Amino acid sequence: MAIKDLSLKAIREQIMSGMRDVTFKTDDGATTEMVYIPRFTVPAGAYDGGAFPAEALNLGGFFIDKYQCSKQTGDNANIPVSLPGRIPWANINQTEAKTACAARLINGVACHLPTMEEWATICFLTKLLGHDIHGNNNYGKDYRDSAAWGNYGVPDKTCEGRVLTGTGPVSWSCDGTSKGVFDIVGNVWEWLDFDIADGVYTHKKTALINDSDGITAVDKTITLDNVEDIDAWPATGLIQIGDEYITYGAIDKQTATTAVLSSCTRGAKDSTAAAHADNVTVYQLTDYCVIPGGATAYLTAEISASAASFAYDGLLNGPDNNGFAVGDTLQMGTEQALVTAVESNTLTVTRGVNGTTAITHASGSAFTKIPPQMNNADPAGDAYQYAKINTMRLESDLAPLALPKAVGNGTEEWKDGFWIRSKGSRAAIRGGSWYNGGNARSGFYLTLSYAPGHRNAAVGFRAALSI
Repeated sequence: MAIKDLSLKAIREQIMSGMRDVTFKTDDGATTEMVYIPRFTVPAGAYDGGAFPAEALNLGGFFIDKYQCSKQTGDNANIPVSLPGRIPWANINQTEAKTACAARLINGVACHLPTMEEWATICFLTKLLGHDIHGNNNYGKDYRDSAAWGNYGVPDKTCEGRVLTGTGPVSWSCDGTSKGVFDIVGNVWEWLDFDIADGVYTHKKTALINDSDGITAVDKTITLDNVEDIDAWPATGLIQIGDEYITYGAIDKQTATTAVLSSCTRGAKDSTAAAHADNVTVYQLTDYCVIPGGATAYLTAEISASAASFAYDGLLNGPDNNGFAVGDTLQMGTEQALVTAVESNTLTVTRGVNGTTAITHASGSAFTKIPPQMNNADPAGDAYQYAKINTMRLESDLAPLALPKAVGNGTEEWKDGFWIRSKGSRAAIRGGSWYNGGNARSGFYLTLSYAPGHRNAAVGFRAALSI
């Protein structure tokens, strides 16, 4: 179903009346501009022919930089600001971007690198407003616009193709007005606080220990309060408290924010059981494979470069995938292999295919299935897969993050491109850059191809602030 006209009108009025741009004085005396994103709801069934989202998404309630970050001058050059007409702070890696955001204090509160949900919130907001957002995806202008002078941003003379922050037409803002968030599409990619390891994202929900005496290292029952999104906690699962991992065998959800975990196994995942105090934060951890049509699994033993078969465990299927099958291509570190037979959890393979070299792999090493609906580029180098976004993930943990479920030739619903390298540690950048053209049209553009330490002139960031 589509959003009813009256509902859409009400949502738009709610967003426009609540969104406001604010000029803050930072604690170091600088001026910075942010936009408040009000709380709003994406109705269930709003998109994908009624399929997305499966349940209403409640989003918003934070500040985000109006412009891509730029550097201050002088003694505070490590503290970013959000101002128009500045050179974007690029050539920065994800760790440095996190540190820079945290260095900006507003009334004693640290800013942070935006989360995947916060970025997706801006994109959903733009979509609900019905604004056909544009940006610098074609060397100074949007590729959909003519070469008229008014369609360009002000050139950044230090980097051909890049423009100064916030200098494009108002179509480059999230709401199509001068009050919105600028440069969500194009100019420079932006780091987000989102990471994967071998194609796997670990989603964290929080709670607090609710026990005046805390818990000992041998307690098998843990009482919680302030439980985040309690309905999404699995019946059995994994939690982390400090450095200790704990599995629980049952959960009694007593109220909307309180629960009791029982049948707990302490010191899981080779961690050490320890005592924990009252009100210490508890993280519930759920792993998801984010490879559309792919999977991640782990070797049960070391395999040599000549081994023709191996066993695996810990299978995590990506969306629309069901284990391994004959004909699948596997990414095993820098090597690719072709599955020729499947028997239970043992695979027979042809090693070193697609120009790669067979190597030894350690016990516990991750390997992934390359999704057949995505291309397989540069297999003998740093292999990556690419396709356009067709549909979004529906799980309650993932729907607010705008992660792709199905990919292929793309649709006008989501428009943008998706890249992933499924080996090793990768961090998210979104939005696109000045040379991404039709892959960067709506802000949903997503690359999970770069290591957190990557840097270049097309990668920058902005900050967010929780209140």
